[in-house]
Amino acid sequence: MQSSIKLVVCIASTALFDCSESHEIWKRDGVEAYTNHQRENVNKPLQPGVGFPLVQSLLKLNEVVDNPIIDIVLVSRNDGGSVKRIINSINYYKLSITRTSFTCGEEVTKYLPSWECDLFLSTEEEQVREVLTGGSSNSLQGIAAGLVYTMVSVPIPAQPITIHSDNPVTTADTTFNSSSWSKDQVRIVFDGDGVLFLEEPQPINFEQCDHQMEQSLLAKGPIQAFALKLQNVRQALGEDNKWRIRTFLVTSNTDANAIRVIQALEEMGLDLNETHILNGLDKTPFLRVIDPAISFYHSNDNVGSSSEFIPSVHVPCSRQTSRASISDIVLISSNQDTKPSTFNDNYSEEEN
Repeated sequence: MQSSIKLVVCIASTALFDCSESHEIWKRDGVEAYTNHQRENVNKPLQPGVGFPLVQSLLKLNEVVDNPIIDIVLVSRNDGGSVKRIINSINYYKLSITRTSFTCGEEVTKYLPSWECDLFLSTEEEQVREVLTGGSSNSLQGIAAGLVYTMVSVPIPAQPITIHSDNPVTTADTTFNSSSWSKDQVRIVFDGDGVLFLEEPQPINFEQCDHQMEQSLLAKGPIQAFALKLQNVRQALGEDNKWRIRTFLVTSNTDANAIRVIQALEEMGLDLNETHILNGLDKTPFLRVIDPAISFYHSNDNVGSSSEFIPSVHVPCSRQTSRASISDIVLISSNQDTKPSTFNDNYSEEEN
């Protein structure tokens, strides 16, 4: 089928691939040693990074349509010494990435509007903040962005998830295995408050504000536009292939009002496949059942150990995530140990 809808994801080389080894060489031995290492290993593929599963699963959607509906753009500040290894790695994994920007130390974010970017994933915090604040001339307004954290790879074996049921009709435990989902399906999880909706301020006079808040609509959050674009892509797949994208709202917010949430989704035009309002419960068992390609969440509360094995986008609590605007979105890797990259060398892969 033909479609004019397209989702554009711009991703840095270090978000797509694991560049921790070359980063350590850069820190220990300097830029020249780093460049030599890349050239000496030009034919050695880089290992998959945090964003690799998302990119790979999204690209598979293009196989069932006449015209591509997913466009992955690789952006990097790297110079020629590292470019060849990155391209060779893309070819090795047979990723259909044909659009790239290699800027040799120049800032890559200024090119995001030219790419018509919907989502930007980077290992550089300053880049992410620049995008989410809209840029100096508001040229980056409306682009979602995520900060990819470096990680220490800890293999976590696939195992069935057991949820103990309190239903008196059923005495046996209900066991779920993520393998029950189709391998060709992209599953995306969104939190509510602070993600799809802006975080609401805590009222000073609870009794006075409760009724007013119940009557008001939840405001659009920082990830709402991306979720809506993803929904348009799902519709463009056609009736026979809509199942290939499945979206979830999973919120643990104890203040979540089911009616307000549903009304807000309707007002925004968002038609999510599943809605789970947990009212304070740990999200981990639900996320393990869903096994998403990525999960957007706001609060660290009730997340449990899910970030150990679920690629997650964290929307930090700040005044910019209130009803005014957004500040930053942090993509946390599916690992037990995470550490942000904040060094500033233009030629290091860790910020490209």
